[in-house]
Amino acid sequence: MRIKIRSFAGFRNILGKEKDIDLPGEGAMVRDLLNLLCHDHASLEPLLFKEGRLREDVNIFLSGKNIESLQSLETPLADGDELALFTAVIGG
Repeated sequence: MRIKIRSFAGFRNILGKEKDIDLPGEGAMVRDLLNLLCHDHASLEPLLFKEGRLREDVNIFLSGKNIESLQSLETPLADGDELALFTAVIGG
């Protein structure tokens, strides 16, 4: 299955603006994709995870929906999905 990754802010410095990732077989979840990305780009892991959990300042959208409103990291992926990685913007 092919998933399009769109990266913003600090994620873009590591992954580039966008890329396609091919995942073998069916049944992959968001967690599997993130683990693959971290394996290929070691500097990505501390931006995504803290103590094994997704960092609170990370927002991930799957085909336009925040994964927190779906099944979080256990959200299943489908061929053609788009995953967007953002960091929260804080300011005043």
